[in-house]
Amino acid sequence: MIIDFTEIAQNNPSFRAYGGANGIKKGILFQGQPYMLKIEHRGKKKNRDYKHSVLSEYISSKIYSMLDIPAQEVILGKIYDNGKEKLCVACRDFKEKGEYLYEFLNIKNSVLTENSSNGSGTELAEILEAIDKQNFCPAHEVKERFWEMFVVDAYLGNFDRHNGNWGFLVNENTGVKQLAPVFDCGSCLYPAPTDEQLQSFLNDPEEIKKRVYVFPNSIIEENGKKINYHELLQSTLNEDCLQAVKKIIPKIEEKSPEIRDFINSIEVLSPVRKQFYTQILQMRRELILQPALVRADNLTKNA
Repeated sequence: MIIDFTEIAQNNPSFRAYGGANGIKKGILFQGQPYMLKIEHRGKKKNRDYKHSVLSEYISSKIYSMLDIPAQEVILGKIYDNGKEKLCVACRDFKEKGEYLYEFLNIKNSVLTENSSNGSGTELAEILEAIDKQNFCPAHEVKERFWEMFVVDAYLGNFDRHNGNWGFLVNENTGVKQLAPVFDCGSCLYPAPTDEQLQSFLNDPEEIKKRVYVFPNSIIEENGKKINYHELLQSTLNEDCLQAVKKIIPKIEEKSPEIRDFINSIEVLSPVRKQFYTQILQMRRELILQPALVRADNLTKNA
């Protein structure tokens, strides 16, 4: 069911403001709870269309929840803006009273040494070092979440899981600190291509394979180069990553029929987009994740 948020956006503002680079964002109250409304729009750059990032946000957040990883609650909707009907996704603001969201970017800034890059730097070794040095949550819990996100993002083709879109919730009244739910998934599932481009990928086996093996890469870097998901999962000896592979990929295997049925049930998705999403997820699962699981099992058996 698609919710019409037009009157809600006009009459029930939450008076909360939201940053970030992609899309128009409004703070609303829906059923007594604060939500951030992300609305499709066309950017200033030619062909920069955020319509499909709304769909990516909705679908990918739901997939994270299906895999039992805490994620923001999302509702798919529409809104009439400037006389046009637009897609939107309502993302529940998960900050409770007295809670603050501290993005990992800020945490990394607080533990940097003079030889480090700044908080936005995405070199893998620096990220893992900052996780070890921070004192918000136990380092093993943070590493577990980091690598679980990495594996799921490898499945979803996320090209922008940077240090500003994951982090910690801190209640300054009670002192309770915890990992925030996964949020900001609008860069998953190839949001840029049009339906016509997706159809051309589906018609060309070499082009669709490029969307598995070549791009998107992770925004996280090793030695200044963006990490290729397939290559890292076929080469890493990082024990925390291997454990995430062994934990998360069987869940993806188990849930893949449910994920496929969920995508096919979304009424605003065009037939070609449904076909592309289901096919690319199957290919990324079979060609990236399944070999990674076999490798991780073999390495840990021989350890």
